Formats: sequence, structure tokens, C-alpha cells
Amino acid sequence: MLTLLNRYLIALLVALFSLAGCKQQATNERETKAETTHTHNEEPADIVELTDDQIRIGGIRLGKIDYRNLSQQLTVNGRLAVPAQSQVNVSALLGGFIRTIPLLPGQPVTKGQVLARIENPDLIQLQQDYAETYSRLTFLETEFARQKELSEQNVSALKVFQQTSADLKATRARLAGMAHRMRLVGLSTQAALDGKFSSMYVLTAPVAGVVTSLSTTAGQYVQPSDVIAQLTSSHGLYAELTVFEKDLPQLREGQRVVIRLTNENGRERYGRIKHINQSIDADRSVRVVAQLDQPAAHLTPNTFLKASLDLGNSRVTALPEGAIVSAEGKDYIFVVTNEQAPEHHEHEEKSEANHQPDEAEQHGTGFKQIQVRRGVTEGGYSQITLPSTIDLATTKVVTNGAYAVLSQLQAAGGHEEGHAH
Repeated sequence: MLTLLNRYLIALLVALFSLAGCKQQATNERETKAETTHTHNEEPADIVELTDDQIRIGGIRLGKIDYRNLSQQLTVNGRLAVPAQSQVNVSALLGGFIRTIPLLPGQPVTKGQVLARIENPDLIQLQQDYAETYSRLTFLETEFARQKELSEQNVSALKVFQQTSADLKATRARLAGMAHRMRLVGLSTQAALDGKFSSMYVLTAPVAGVVTSLSTTAGQYVQPSDVIAQLTSSHGLYAELTVFEKDLPQLREGQRVVIRLTNENGRERYGRIKHINQSIDADRSVRVVAQLDQPAAHLTPNTFLKASLDLGNSRVTALPEGAIVSAEGKDYIFVVTNEQAPEHHEHEEKSEANHQPDEAEQHGTGFKQIQVRRGVTEGGYSQITLPSTIDLATTKVVTNGAYAVLSQLQAAGGHEEGHAH
């Protein structure tokens, strides 16, 4: 009786262990299947299948990648600049108090226009000294003539004549220096001889241009080294281009340049390279000077610009613009592929039990997204740089309606993500 009971207990334990093993196996299979499904969902969504109706409605056309002769261009950044002599710091010629300064930033001025009136009491002393020196010069000239005559007749000592001659030369030099100082500040030497003294002088514009900054105010005392205003002239305006070291071999003096200023809404201006600097900056770039064909007076120095340099024609791989799409800052094309979209695998696993082995699956045309690098565009065609794995002879590519394919790809990706979630 006891033996029979033991056998019963042993059989019961074996049945329980077997049941637990079956449950664990089923759990492991479910986890494996979930991991497989998750793996499929993480596959890159770069393939989409379209039916014949979708291809027709989307206006999608297929073709091959061609070689075309396109003009190669180099696009660089830059700014408008002027020569050093067209940027003028206006300073006081003599120290003094600014009495009037009728200027505003941005105000155009002409050459010789009055910029400021400056008062210096020392100017009165300068004019007085000039008048006195002029009178002494007149006396010395008369005395020189008299001493010369006496010296020739041996009536006067030669030493007296020589002293008179030296005084005459020194007085003439002193008078010429004072006259020059007066003319620098616009004072009349004749007015000084007539006794019409002035403590005021005017500061005029040395060039025609625009007032870019003011550094002083009325009533302020300025030294001769102080900058009162800054003027910028558009004379000699040029485009300063920033070209990287690797592109220098493609440049030459006289090369044609198309310039587009950032504030002219795409208007094109033309010029030619005049100078190529031989000094390379720390960022491995070089400054290149391009002379404008038709510079305009209203153009403002330091305006940013983009310039295109014609490098000549080259035979390159190219596609119509309608074959290239942009997404997230990258350029793509679509090629015909036999690969299946990632969501097909998940659907096959979930629906395997519902399909008969001899059931025919109906598929459309598969398209794979390929990243490319876009180059120059001309005549409706754009240069593209392809991965080395693309066989130009056999690869079919979407030549029109690429955005329709992209929309279907993005829609399929969003559906798959929501389903997986």
C-alpha cells in the first residue's frame, strides 16, 4: 500500500515539472518573437513599396543617371570693402574748443565741406607774430641792401653785412613757417597784415563720403591727435572674398565672379578677381580681391555677400532637379530595388498562420532612399555625387516625382512606429 502511494506521488511531481517546463518554453518563444519583431521595427525605414496606381497618381517616372557637361562653380562668402585711403579719421590740426559740429552719423559730405569750427586763442598770437615778422622782414631787406652797398665800397665792415644777411634769411624762414601754419587752418595772411585777427578756424572734409562715426561734441576741447569724426568713401569699393586653401589652385587673376549682396534680394553684380593674397589665415583661408564692373555710390562697405566663381565645364553625373529631394538638411534620390520594406517582415510573422503556403503575395515596385551630395545646378539638372555601390549601367532611378515617393516613405514610417508602439 505504501509503495503504491509513493509511485503516485512520484508521477504527480513529474507531471508538475513537465507543465512548468512547457510554460517556460512558451514564455521564451514569446520573448524571442517579441525581440525579433522589435528588431524588425528598428530597421532603417529607407525602403517603400508603391502600387502601379500610386506611381501613376504621383507622376513618378523612372530613368537612368546620365553624364552631362555642367559649369562647375565655387561659392564663397565675403564682404564689400574699401581701400585704406577711402577710410579717413578727421582730426584737429591745432588744439582748441569745438564751437560747432553740424554732423550726423550717416550724413553724406562733399570734399571741402565744413565739418567743425574750432576756437584757439593762440591763433591770435600766431597772426600777431606773423604781422610783426613781416614788418621786420621788410626792414631787414632794406638794411641788407644798404649794408651790401657799404661793404662793396669798403665803408662798412664785412662782419656787419654778414650778420644782416643771416638775420634776413632767418626772418624769411620764420615768416614762411608761420604763413604755412596759418594756411593749414584756413587763416588769411593778408587779413593778419591788415590787423584782422581771428581765434576760430574751420575743419573741412578731405574726401567726399559718409560720416560713419562722431567722437566729440560741441564745447569739447580736442588735441591735434584726437579723432573728431570718421568718414568713409565708396571710391575704390571692392569685394573681399574668403576662399579656403584647398580651393586656391582653381583661382586665377581675371577670373569672372558673380556677386549677390545680402540686402539686394538676389540681384546679381559682376566683377573679376584682381588680387589673390599670398598670406593664409589661421582658419586656412585666403583673402581674394574682386573688382566690381559697375560699382555704385550707394553701396555700403562691410555688406555681406555671396560670390560664385566660374571654374569651367566638366562632365559629371547629373539628374533632373525633380529627382532630388531634401530632408533634414540632406539630399536624397530613390532607386528601384528588390529589397523588401522592413514592415513586410513583421507582417509576415504575425500573419503566417493565416496564409496558405500556395497563396500568391502581390507586391508593388520597391524604392530605396539613397543619400547623395548635390553640386552645381544648370539648365534644370543638378550634379550629384553617388555612393560607390551604385551601378550606373543597371540602376533605375526616380527622375520625376521623388517627393511623392518621399511622402509615401514618411507615411509608412509613421504608421510602423505607431504600430510598434
